[in-house]
Amino acid sequence: MLDTKKVGVKISSLRKSIGCSQEKLAELLNVTPQAISKWENGHSLPETSSLPILAQIFGCTIDDFIMPAYSIDERVEKDKPNTLEQQAEHIAKAVIAKIEANQQADEQVGFDDDEIAEAVAKKHPDIGRATINRGKATRTTGDICTPITISSDKHELKLLETIYHKSSRKANLFDSYALLYELGVDVLRPLYRIDHNKAVILTEDVGEACLNMYDYNEDTSDGAIIRQNYNPIFSSVAKWHGTMWDNHEAFGKIGLPWHFESKENMLAWINGAMEKPYRKYRKAEESGKIPKVVNKNWFNNITETAFDCYEEALEFLKTAYVKLVEERFNAGKNITVIHGDLHPGRLWIFKSLDRDVLIEGPEPVRMGLCTEDLAMLIALHLSDASIPHNVAKDFHDTKPWLDYYYKCLCEKVKYYPYETFMNDYKISVAENLFFPIRLINKGINDFRMRDRAIRAFQTSCKN
Repeated sequence: MLDTKKVGVKISSLRKSIGCSQEKLAELLNVTPQAISKWENGHSLPETSSLPILAQIFGCTIDDFIMPAYSIDERVEKDKPNTLEQQAEHIAKAVIAKIEANQQADEQVGFDDDEIAEAVAKKHPDIGRATINRGKATRTTGDICTPITISSDKHELKLLETIYHKSSRKANLFDSYALLYELGVDVLRPLYRIDHNKAVILTEDVGEACLNMYDYNEDTSDGAIIRQNYNPIFSSVAKWHGTMWDNHEAFGKIGLPWHFESKENMLAWINGAMEKPYRKYRKAEESGKIPKVVNKNWFNNITETAFDCYEEALEFLKTAYVKLVEERFNAGKNITVIHGDLHPGRLWIFKSLDRDVLIEGPEPVRMGLCTEDLAMLIALHLSDASIPHNVAKDFHDTKPWLDYYYKCLCEKVKYYPYETFMNDYKISVAENLFFPIRLINKGINDFRMRDRAIRAFQTSCKN
């Protein structure tokens, strides 16, 4: 019988032998540190797909950490050198089969036909007799997505079942969706059913009816649809923020981020997340380590004036951001639950133009200023001078978007002065100035995003 504890002991030993922490190993395998801990404590086994990666990291064969599970007899242990080679293939196959069986069992947690039929009937009481057809499942690290078609005489519905592995990083994504659905955020994919124990969500599949803005370009045939949806985009973002505004029930479930807890934490965070990466980046620029050309469209032409922006932003944040710790964050006043990674790829626009823009991918949801989402969406992405037509180029062009968002937000939110809103936006633009720098330090040389951030700071923070 397979002894998972011995496999865990061997994995732990191999990890420590190369000086690798559980957190680092988890990052290399794209799993959670908790998953590594469960392996090493003998509570579970790695997924099949992780075995060759583990072997490569440890510099060994798969057999080297699978074999201990079968060393249950001391006599066998003594004779191991003579039998390992003969047993290796058989044991590896047996363990892989065991892991795949466990994995398959874990995956059979989706909704059955009766549960789907019940959920559909609640949304569409006139559905009548219907057939349920499942499409081909798509498996990625952390989830399984299965398209489902419901057909009857009166309806044909396209649904999407998403199963989240509880041991993966995407478990956080399920938790975020569950919280947002529970608290009434209505600009997500329309929900049909959710199971917290199984970590499964059944939603409308909007793929064919929508355009995703991930690779958006206003020069394409879809450009007119995109241009007509700028106001709906900001209306949908305002609905999200307004629903979560000063929502202490949500705040209690999410918790205040560490850097908002005290002035000392905020200053430490500004130093660690902004000033140190900037100093590292500037030193690399001055020593010529950062390339000047990535391709024919990406150039690195940073100036001393641009470097001055970073120095100015740091001083501004140390004063303005720190001031909000007690006034706003600890008081739970004029803050909300933000998306945290709101870029065009998170937006789905309906081609029919008759529905809200949908927002997805809220994995890093947290408490914050509403303008943090706006600054990422506008300053880092939409205000791109390389895209033609009426896309904004500076603060004066983007201000109508900000004004429209504020108007929509105020339909739900009271006592949030416009002057406070604009100051919050300046803080968020200053904060986002350092996001592209951290990417460049990691070798992701997105100079266009960096230059958009600099331009946004130069214009919005000086108005």
